[in-house]
Parts: sequence; C-alpha cells; structure tokens
Amino acid sequence: MLSQKFSEEKLRNILTKKDKWHPYPTIEERDDWDAIRESIRNAHITRGEKMLSCEWPTILAVRFLDFVRTGNRSKFEQVSMGRRGAIVSLVIAECMENKGRFLDDIVNGVWAICEESFWGVSAHIGAQKAGSGLPDVTEPIVDLFAAETSSLLSWVVYLIGSKLDAVSKLVVPRIELEIDRRILTPLIERDDFGWMGFGGQSVNNWNPWIC
Repeated sequence: MLSQKFSEEKLRNILTKKDKWHPYPTIEERDDWDAIRESIRNAHITRGEKMLSCEWPTILAVRFLDFVRTGNRSKFEQVSMGRRGAIVSLVIAECMENKGRFLDDIVNGVWAICEESFWGVSAHIGAQKAGSGLPDVTEPIVDLFAAETSSLLSWVVYLIGSKLDAVSKLVVPRIELEIDRRILTPLIERDDFGWMGFGGQSVNNWNPWIC
C-alpha cells in the first residue's frame, strides 16, 4: 500500500535529510535538559546511580541453548534485556546530570553489547540456516530485538556521541560497524526474512518496527 501511495521520488522529497534530523536535544544542548523539572531529573539520576559499577553479566552459551533444550527463553532475555535497560538508565542519567559520572559504565555496557554473538533473542535464532541453538556469527539474523538493539545504540550515539569520543574515539565507530554488519548490510542483501512479506509470506507486525 505504501509503494502505491508514495513513489521513490516522492519519498526522497519528504523524508528528512540526515543532517536536518534533530528530534531531541543532545547532551550539549543544556537549556532543554536543565529545564526539566527537578523531581523528574533527580528520579532519572537516581535510576542511573543504581546501575553504576554494573557487572554486565555474560550471556552464556547455555542461555542460548535453553530454548532448544527446555523451551525456556526468559533466562536469556533476563540478561540480554537487563543490559539494554541498564544502558537506557545510564544514558538518560548522564544527559540529566552532564558530569561524566556515568560515562565509563555506559561505555562498558555498549562494548558488552557490541561483543554479543547475537543481538536478537534465543527464540528467533531458528531463522538462520543452522537452525535453533547457538547463533552462527557468519549469518546475522535481523529479528525484532536485533533491530531494537541497533535503534538503542543509535540513540546513544545521537544523544551522547561526543562524550563517548572523549572516553575513546573507537566507541562510536565500533557501534557503527556492528549496526552495519548485523542490520543494514543483511537488510540490503537479503529479502528472505519472513517478516519482510516477500516469497508469499504476509507482512507482519515486526516489519514497520524493524524498518
């Protein structure tokens, strides 16, 4: 339906250019952040403080295998989603406070996620040619949660990218590399993920969120 209503040329004209895309203030735009009500700002800082010195627990191989062995996916997701939730709390706290207190923990969390074998969840690994079980790192699978992870890390770069550069100039390029190889390149090169709606499948609710 979208392709019938919007031609490629029309989309080019209405989509916001990258250098003009500015939906929210970055951490440098202090007037907007400092204008947030003190009670709200303090609540977010307190939430971030709970994540200081976070251990970033490892996602063990057996957590992937739980799904094929017992059907359990929650043990895996508790660790995976816990990492992502911690990054959200830390990044928002840093944006609120802007003192650098949360940056090392943010970098630890971002780096841990970049080191993960798979950004999706264990229940969706079966989309790979090797089937369910452990992820095949040579065949990145784009599921809903892998796309959400790339979105999260993109927001981190948008909001505090300059602060990450101050810790190390290698953090942002690593994020960009992982998003490209895990998400963007597979989406350009493949059209066989079921949620895409090609090959006779119906487009499902993952499609707009992943895109």
